Amino acid sequence: MAAALDVTLASVFGVELETSAWLPPDEADPGEFLRAAEVIGRAIVERGGSARPVVEPTWAALRARPDVPPAPHERAAAIERQLAWARSAGASWDGIEFHVDVGGNASVRASRRLSSGEPILTVPRCLMIVDNELAASTTGELALGFPGPGPQDALAAWLALEAREPASRWRAYFDALPVQLAELPMFHDEDDLAALAGTAAHAIAAENNREVHATYGRLSRELRARLSLADFAWGNALVMSRGFHAPGTLDHHIALIPLVEMFNHALGDTTWTYDPLDGFVVRTVREIAIGDEVHFTYGVRSDTHLVVYFGFALDSNTAREAGLVFDRASDPVNQVAAHLLWKLPLEMPARIRVGCRLDHRFQRALSLARLQASGPVERARVVEAGLTPYGDLPWLGGALEDAAFAVLAAAARRALAELNTHAPRAADRPWDRICSVVRDAERAVLEQLIEFTSMAREQLHGQDPARLRAAAAAIPDDALGPRGLLRDYLHAIADEPTA
Repeated sequence: MAAALDVTLASVFGVELETSAWLPPDEADPGEFLRAAEVIGRAIVERGGSARPVVEPTWAALRARPDVPPAPHERAAAIERQLAWARSAGASWDGIEFHVDVGGNASVRASRRLSSGEPILTVPRCLMIVDNELAASTTGELALGFPGPGPQDALAAWLALEAREPASRWRAYFDALPVQLAELPMFHDEDDLAALAGTAAHAIAAENNREVHATYGRLSRELRARLSLADFAWGNALVMSRGFHAPGTLDHHIALIPLVEMFNHALGDTTWTYDPLDGFVVRTVREIAIGDEVHFTYGVRSDTHLVVYFGFALDSNTAREAGLVFDRASDPVNQVAAHLLWKLPLEMPARIRVGCRLDHRFQRALSLARLQASGPVERARVVEAGLTPYGDLPWLGGALEDAAFAVLAAAARRALAELNTHAPRAADRPWDRICSVVRDAERAVLEQLIEFTSMAREQLHGQDPARLRAAAAAIPDDALGPRGLLRDYLHAIADEPTA
């Protein structure tokens, strides 16, 4: 950790430091990292270091595989082969049919009236592809052989290699997969991606794009000789858009579950359970009429998430988020502290995705704002009082909280300015309409957060728990947006000890 930090400090601040003597062990209390940041930050100032200008990374579009997508009737035939293969391995379904439309898009429909609570699909454990079980396959050893592969990286390489094996036990599954996933932002060129410019979705897509390029560069020469960048990107896109946390595992493993991925996304139709003996079982949670589409939930996801990982957005989506853009702290101590505590970048402005709700991400954004509003005295108080186990800063008193909300509001306005600076071109392509939905959703969140900071600052006359709880109680329990966030925030700080 120290060696990597030294290199980063040299590139960002232009100073040569050896931080190994100052850094605590990885398992140390978060307060120890804040102490270390104090020492490192002071050393940067003493040696005349200053933050270098930010250099925005360029976008290098990933090429889709050259394979020609099959005609709709060919895709329908491939899916029929996959269904026969899955049934022979123990998969079963009842009351549903797998449908392919004239554009070659798959969906699931009710073949009879479905009652709530019915099991409609069972996929046995033997059909699941799990990242830590690849070694026994023909290509598993090669895919797992490059330095330090993460679960997604290894599975992505394996998919691209194994898909070429004519005798693979997963042949029918591979034949039914899309040969390209051009709808994902990672495969769009820079001009096309301009429709998302200024959004958190653009920042996430760009980071994913850079990570695929970087990971491919770390593959062994032997693996790159057999695997093109387009192939590796295809594997990554499949894992990103179809991967589950492997059911039944406590460690972080990724699984692909055939058949389940043919359901389109929506909330409220189905749920699932897993048992090592029964397998992955999809059940209805409401009545569904014959002929209606049956959906599977990809989770409560914002349009920002949906467009990056799945290539679509929903007009009526109530799950919204946006990316706050924090200015680089003028105090090197605070910059280093944010890096040590939360792995935020030193070389770029910090971006934190939040919705208008009090969750761990909002707590992290508020903690960063509290840190940027703090000086040496306040940081010493924080160390003495103790950070949370996740490294978040506690309430620092009304005056400091007011300053933190000023930082938070500035981060929201900065993000809103970026969003409004990049006006998308007028077009009526599906991609442009999707991007417009994402932009509108993110803009609404940022405007709500600015409104929230104004409302919250009016309440910061002291940390009188009774008064704060009374103010929170005056807000209806069903209030959403800025008022709902304010209610939850007031409850939280009423119960929080003062640092």
